[in-house]
Amino acid sequence: MENAIQSLFNYLRDILYDPDNASLDIDDLPDELKELAGGIVFFSSFVLETKKIALSLSRGDLEVTPVSKGNEIAAPLKSLHASLRHLTWQAQRIAQGDYNQRVAFMGDFSKAFNSMVEQLAEREQRLEEKVIQIEEKSAALEQGNQFFSALIHYVPNEMFVVNSTSGEILMCNESASEKIKHYESYLKDVIALTRENGNDVEISYNSYDNTLYLQVNKFSLDWYNEKAEIYIIDDVTETRNELADLEAHAFTDTMTNLSNRAYGMAALNIWIKEKKKFALIFVDLDSLKYLNDSFGHAEGDLFITRTAYELAKFSHDTITCRIGGDEFMLLAPDVGFDAANKKMIEISKILKTYRHDCDKDFRYSISYGIAVVDENSKLGASDILHVADLRMYDHKQYNKRKNQMSARSKK
Repeated sequence: MENAIQSLFNYLRDILYDPDNASLDIDDLPDELKELAGGIVFFSSFVLETKKIALSLSRGDLEVTPVSKGNEIAAPLKSLHASLRHLTWQAQRIAQGDYNQRVAFMGDFSKAFNSMVEQLAEREQRLEEKVIQIEEKSAALEQGNQFFSALIHYVPNEMFVVNSTSGEILMCNESASEKIKHYESYLKDVIALTRENGNDVEISYNSYDNTLYLQVNKFSLDWYNEKAEIYIIDDVTETRNELADLEAHAFTDTMTNLSNRAYGMAALNIWIKEKKKFALIFVDLDSLKYLNDSFGHAEGDLFITRTAYELAKFSHDTITCRIGGDEFMLLAPDVGFDAANKKMIEISKILKTYRHDCDKDFRYSISYGIAVVDENSKLGASDILHVADLRMYDHKQYNKRKNQMSARSKK
């Protein structure tokens, strides 16, 4: 009897610490313990199932097999699983611009999450308002004012009156005089660009140290019996630069300086509409959570930026986007599967050469999936992304198995 009880104890211990080798031969036990042993085996199956589901959820695998009917031990995990799947869906909706999503079932996390969404919505609204304001301001500056010719010395715009034939300056105001002191061929170049592009036009003037954006209005008139032209010049460089900065920020990932999801999806839809031939490469970072949890988010951010740096070198005409926390998308024109795969293998090898100061054995690793699109493709953007995402997942599973085999071989 003592040996039988020890067998039961050993079985329970193995279920907890060595489940792959846990075994119990009920037929070898005394009759009075067989029913108990059967109950223990039944209970242990639920324990193992619960442990498996918990491990999958801890790794972010939300495609885990559902809990068996009757397993009340894993019931809370079933509820957590459903909550995480719903939270993932909400995060995807927010990434698409739906800022009406709110979380109400996860305590303090809900407050932080909802606050973040509200801030994102407010920032986007402010950005849109600022863009509209600057566009309206720029449009106003671009309108010519003919009556300024009579007020040449009283307005801040640069004003030149020149002989229509010779280009000789007949009169100019103070701001115009200051400009030609700094740029020797300024007026000559402005006249040439204006005559080439029209009487009311915005031009870019390339000086030796920078580029100026100028709104130029030209009028013909008689100036003391001479045929003359008046040039009213408004320097809108600052406004143009502000507008360009705002537009750039709207489509740029601030951490990596790559294009963001909005830009990438817009480009993808345009390429599909134009029936371009291209490869879409979906990239996911391996073990980013390990770095964040073990050494802090600064190390995780370094992984992200280093990966972005290498991916951006795929080719000069490839659009490289960061579309999520650890996800990237590459759109490579006129590239087939083999060429794309070869380049990604090279990038993967380069990333593995980076040494990590906190964990000398850790190597950067990425998983990727490639979907090739040609002019005959009928797939939409979401379908192409889905194909690439499935192939990326297969690659990630392959990397996990490879790492596990490598770890066992070192023991």
